[in-house]
Amino acid sequence: MRRALPIVVALVLSAAALADELIAEHGKYSESYQSDWATLPTGNELARRDGADFEALREVAGEDVRKRFADEQEVRISGERLRVTWDSPECDKYGHTLYYFRNCERVVIEDMIVIQRDPDWRASSTFFFESCGRVEIRNCYLAGTCGRAFIRIEGCEEYFVDRVEISGAIDKQIGGPARCGPGIFVNNGAGLEPETGRQRYISDDNARELRFGVIQNSYFHDYGLTDPVRNDDAILFHAPADGIVFNCWFEDWEADSAIDDSHRRNDAAYQDHLHRIERCVFRNCHRAKTNGAEGSPSCSLLWCNNLYVDSSLTDYHVGWENWRVHETYAFTRNKGYFHVMHYREGPTFLRNCLLTSPVGFSDMYESMGETPEQDIHVLRPDFLVYLMPEPRRWLSARTANTPEIGAWQQWREAGFDEHSTLAEADPHFVDADAGDYRLLPESPAVGAGTGEMLDSADLRPAVTRDFYGNPRPDPPSCGAFEVAASPGG
Repeated sequence: MRRALPIVVALVLSAAALADELIAEHGKYSESYQSDWATLPTGNELARRDGADFEALREVAGEDVRKRFADEQEVRISGERLRVTWDSPECDKYGHTLYYFRNCERVVIEDMIVIQRDPDWRASSTFFFESCGRVEIRNCYLAGTCGRAFIRIEGCEEYFVDRVEISGAIDKQIGGPARCGPGIFVNNGAGLEPETGRQRYISDDNARELRFGVIQNSYFHDYGLTDPVRNDDAILFHAPADGIVFNCWFEDWEADSAIDDSHRRNDAAYQDHLHRIERCVFRNCHRAKTNGAEGSPSCSLLWCNNLYVDSSLTDYHVGWENWRVHETYAFTRNKGYFHVMHYREGPTFLRNCLLTSPVGFSDMYESMGETPEQDIHVLRPDFLVYLMPEPRRWLSARTANTPEIGAWQQWREAGFDEHSTLAEADPHFVDADAGDYRLLPESPAVGAGTGEMLDSADLRPAVTRDFYGNPRPDPPSCGAFEVAASPGG
């Protein structure tokens, strides 16, 4: 039986939470973001559907029920309960999309259950929004297999996704093992084509510029690796502009990544953007990563107050800064590596993070750089607490560009983790077995961080509270959680 992160109060959805709205401003984002996090349930609690919701599913053929909307001022769809099959085996981008919206000013999708029943990715997308103004998706359950993404948002101005569950655990519905597919794809382009001046990977000439987006309170789970193995991310961003992924839960997502997020553009129209991933939980996921072509150095990505359990990291972005601040990485087994840097040149900063493991890693960090500009020195960890046996190697170089580094002292002499600590010690969580990673007062992580993250600098906003909204002291603790109010309380 899976154990959820403990919530100190009962699950109560207020009228304000049910009517949550997008707030296009950093530091506000939505009413949920501004709420009391101590009473805010995690994404798996908020988005999870129970069995009664699946009792009235309507069996339909996708070709018979698919809908198309274009040039509408407002479209609203709600209340459908569909189990969909497609007659043609070909996964056609537009023909096998169930709901397609083009150049609509506002689209609202609410209270939907759609299961794509074919086990071979015949479906392309459940919802495809192309060149629209504002997209709102609330309280939906999507499952089955899809070839491109259950939710595809491409060339749109704003999006707000709240309480969406995307699941691969649908054996009872399709009669066999489920492979799922990409969850949510936000496509804002990936750099200009020199010949045409158009954004790569955006097909519509009327695509709009993304301004702001929120994905929150959602649950992505149960994508097991099957043949053929595919790179299907729970959430994939191509140049996300400004916004946040907040209070989402990713579990047993063994496809490519739980989140793949990158500023993939460096054209004049794409500058000074901050995208934030905060208060999310990753359990038994292959990895969370950055990716993509060269992006503008004026942009930044911030991961903060997130919990990772047996889930690794991969970075191979170019140009812009990637910050990982106040994160907890808890391992119960040796996954081989903690963090991989792939052939890229963008700096990654780790600050005030806590990593704990009862077993030693084979390699803590792996470098795949091919030139001096791409070597491991784009990784800048400091003020971390490593509570684990010393790994076999701190740096494993997969190319000849960077030498291997074995021992902790050698790692620090090379310029890494100057203020960090390594100890084979108990992290003193309140109750990790029950999913409670708050710190007890005797934890080595208490007060081990730096207060520099309490102040904003450039595009890195301050991280002033922890996972439960507790204010960060100076110096703060390392990890996503500060000290529990009282032992066990």
